[in-house]
Amino acid sequence: MLVRITVSRAGARRDARRLKRSLARMMEKLAPGRDLELSVSLVSDGEIAALNGEHMGLDEPTDVLSFPLLDREEARRAGAGGGPPEPIGDVVISLDTARGQASEQGSALYDELEVLAAHGLLHLFGYDHIGPNESAEMARQERMLLGRSIIGEVTGEG
Repeated sequence: MLVRITVSRAGARRDARRLKRSLARMMEKLAPGRDLELSVSLVSDGEIAALNGEHMGLDEPTDVLSFPLLDREEARRAGAGGGPPEPIGDVVISLDTARGQASEQGSALYDELEVLAAHGLLHLFGYDHIGPNESAEMARQERMLLGRSIIGEVTGEG
């Protein structure tokens, strides 16, 4: 598993290194034995608001956005054929929003980044929280990856 993390601010580099290891473990749980590549960007509220406006039509920051390269079935088969890691998509997380949410919950920034990254990763694997059945399945997957779920706490698109 290959995880690439880009950080726009120096203060989150240590959290990014921890997050990289955690995401590699999550990907192994979701796709055992396959070789996949994931790109994660930790950005400002301004940067994610621009992406949210361009891709979701919402002119506001959000906590996490996912940009899958494959549909759900392709993602479930990806990386099984040998060769170099197969890219599955990009996850973008707002450091500003993550810091605010962590502060509101009395948790560490890393804990919030990890749950947002898991949420974004699941979107890349085709999970969603549009209806009750989809939300329940995504929540189960979040609990499998992290032991907790943010489904029901999510206020915007992820």
